[in-house]
Amino acid sequence: MKTYKTISQILLLFISMLLWSCGSTVEYTSAKMALQNENWDEAEKYLFEALKVEPQNAEVMVQIGYHVHARKQQWEEMNEMFNNAVSVNPEGKALGRPVKEITQNYREMYWAENYNKAVRKFNNYKKMQDKAILKEAIDVFNETVSIDPAKSQTYSILATCYYELGNSDKAIESGKKGYEMDPDDFQTNYTLGQILSLAGNKKEALFHVEKSVQIEPSDTDAVRQLATLYYDNGEKEKSVDTFETAIRQESDKTIKANLYFNLGVLYMQLEKFEEAEDNFFSAYDLNPEDIEALSGIAQTFENAEKWRRASKFYRELIELDPENPDHYKGMSRVLIKQGDMDGATRYFEKAKQLGG
Repeated sequence: MKTYKTISQILLLFISMLLWSCGSTVEYTSAKMALQNENWDEAEKYLFEALKVEPQNAEVMVQIGYHVHARKQQWEEMNEMFNNAVSVNPEGKALGRPVKEITQNYREMYWAENYNKAVRKFNNYKKMQDKAILKEAIDVFNETVSIDPAKSQTYSILATCYYELGNSDKAIESGKKGYEMDPDDFQTNYTLGQILSLAGNKKEALFHVEKSVQIEPSDTDAVRQLATLYYDNGEKEKSVDTFETAIRQESDKTIKANLYFNLGVLYMQLEKFEEAEDNFFSAYDLNPEDIEALSGIAQTFENAEKWRRASKFYRELIELDPENPDHYKGMSRVLIKQGDMDGATRYFEKAKQLGG
């Protein structure tokens, strides 16, 4: 009975070896047997020996890339081996599928796994505001780049991470790399444009945000950013047109109020005071509780030397926020300009009483 079992095992092993070795060298057959038994060290040894005797066997290269380099997280070596396999025989079969397809599938699998891990860390950083967590996210995103350097979205979020860390140079470098990978991607252009703008490069930022709006004209965040960048670059008429587009597209009342306010400021810059006032009132109608916006309106009219209009808004501010000394000081200033010294003094004294 014992002898029968041993003979059966030997027979099965022999049949198995015949099946595995069909069309394969001894080295590759031994490698596949080791892989089947999850004997990784032995598999690695035989796979590299197989590659020496079968240097044009794309399947061996795929096996090394997946079972050796990827298992050890040696991503550059994995990509080199996969690229070699594709260059040797892109349409040939490896493990039952075309070499080009299976290598891309493996890359995609590892990329997605690492990318999602990095995003989770970045989201955790945003909750905790812990720079140590942000650095961990950056490390994983860089590893993700190593897995598939052609994925533009990795560079975009990595750029955001570097900017959050305070490294503008690295942020711009990563953003530009993403643009190099996919110049027609919305998020790549928008993120790079935002970072360039924050870093003070308004001209180059305008190019990328303008392109992002061309790609996704309905994205209200990008349209608002574009309007602001037109303004920053001195293209005020274009800024006005873009703000008007953003207002038409926006449904959120608070955001829309801010857009009306910004458009009002622009019209003041263009000395179109009636249009400015119309937009200021539209902003106020949409969000009458926004003290900051109302204060901005009063200050804008004051800067434009529209004293009566400024005093009207300062009075409304005092009614809404009577304990703020800045409103009384503003009222005092515009009354001086109107020649009402007694009234200006009263408001100034009130500001002092409130600690202003």
